[in-house]
Parts: sequence; structure tokens; C-alpha cells
Amino acid sequence: MTCTLNQLHVYPIKSTAGISLNRSHVSPRGLSFDRDFILRDLKGRFITARTHPKLVLVTASLTPGGMVLSAPEMPNIEVSYSAFSNNYLDVKVWGNEISAQHCQADADHWFSTYLQVECQLVYFGEQSQREVDGHAGQPVSFADGYPLLLISQGSLNDLNAKCPAPISFAHMRPNIVVSSTAPFAEDSWSQIRIGEVEFDVVEACSRCVFTTVNPKTGVRNEFKEPLKTLKQYRRDEKGEVFFGQNLIPRNQGVIHVGDTVEILGGKSPVSLLPAEA
Repeated sequence: MTCTLNQLHVYPIKSTAGISLNRSHVSPRGLSFDRDFILRDLKGRFITARTHPKLVLVTASLTPGGMVLSAPEMPNIEVSYSAFSNNYLDVKVWGNEISAQHCQADADHWFSTYLQVECQLVYFGEQSQREVDGHAGQPVSFADGYPLLLISQGSLNDLNAKCPAPISFAHMRPNIVVSSTAPFAEDSWSQIRIGEVEFDVVEACSRCVFTTVNPKTGVRNEFKEPLKTLKQYRRDEKGEVFFGQNLIPRNQGVIHVGDTVEILGGKSPVSLLPAEA
């Protein structure tokens, strides 16, 4: 059975709703328009849906000059590249401190009103720099750690067969969804090719409380699903829970939904504890 690229998604602002694409250019930082923006509080700490679940209800529509944002009970607002400030502000994303371009005051006010916390919208601008930890010279924008995240439909089907709460790809926030694989076949891939681009499959993705946020309601699952189910069969000896694979592109190019996914190399999957009875 041929493995194919089934879905493509970008998340222009970290933690907000994704945009489904039919094709995308892949740069060293990942898919174009993916996590180019992030929110920071006034102390420079990044803000995500881990602490502010309502962020997943913010949608961005890309325009030639920027994007239009919408959210429940909020007026639409246009974010325009031409209106960006020339000021750069530090924002700390996990262990990395990044100098990011401040966008515009009305966007700050819009998000501060919606989240009920003072915050600022910043952009990964020309002066912004960040590298993947442990991979010198490999750029990444505001993603958690790597340029791209891949999951398979087979793995998601396997999770849904075990989980009492229905889980969609949106809970897992992938960039790439592939079809026609056995559950967790991607765990043993080390290198793949999709369309014009080759990717290193670097490591399994450790999952957190963000997966418990319902992407349609912005409310956390009261039973901590799907983390509770994943802990039963996708947990290592340190207690980390894994679902999906982090990717680093080896070259630039274009990928399309429907492209064949070629498996170019293999590896030993992450060591997991035996599944709980």
C-alpha cells in the first residue's frame, strides 16, 4: 500500500487554529507561514493555549499583505506587515530567548481584550534568529522545537479505537498527516521524501496538556484525554508520552497533498513501556 501525504496544515500564530493547505513551500524553517507569530506577556514570556485554551478559537485568514484575525465575540482585525513596528522585543520560548519584531498596537489590544491578559503580538522578522537545540545551524521559528510535525492517520485511528473521547488531527496540531500506514509505522522512519523535499525524521514528539484542549470549544477535556489513554501504551520510563514525529527538512521545495511519501531510511523506535492491561 502506498503511503501518501493526506493533509497539510500551518498555524500562522502559535497556538491558534490551523489552516488547511493543498500545497506548501518548505523552507529550512518548515512550511511557509507556519508559526511566524507568537504572543508574549509584558515580561517576555510566550503565551500558548496550554495556559490560555481560548487561543485555539482564534482563526487567521492569510491575505497578500498579512492576515485577518477572528475570534468569538470579537470584531475582525487586520494584521498588516506594512504596519509593523521597527522595534524588536525579546520573547522566551522554552529555553530560547528570541528577538522578535513587534507588530502593531491594535493587535496587542485585540488579543489582550480577548485573553484578558496584557500581551503583545510579535513576528519572526528579518533580525530574528533561533536554532533547533542540538542541531547547530538548523533554523526554526516559534514551533516548540522542530520545523515540522508529522502524524499518521493509522496512528490516530489506533488512538481513537482506545480513547473514550473522539480525537481529531487538530488535537495533535501536525503540519503533515500521512495516510496508508500501520499504526505508528512512522516511529521507525529516519528519512523520508515527499514531493521535492527530503526530511530527516529526528525524534518522537513528546505530548503535553495542549492535546487535551478541544479545538472546537477551547475547553480542556475533564478526563485529561487523550493523554490519559496515551499514557497506557505510549509512555517511556521517564513518563514522557509520545505521538507523532518531528522533522527537519534537508532541502527546500514544494510538497502537495497526494504526493507519495517515500521511506528512505529506518531507525529504532523510542523505547516504550509495555501497554497497560
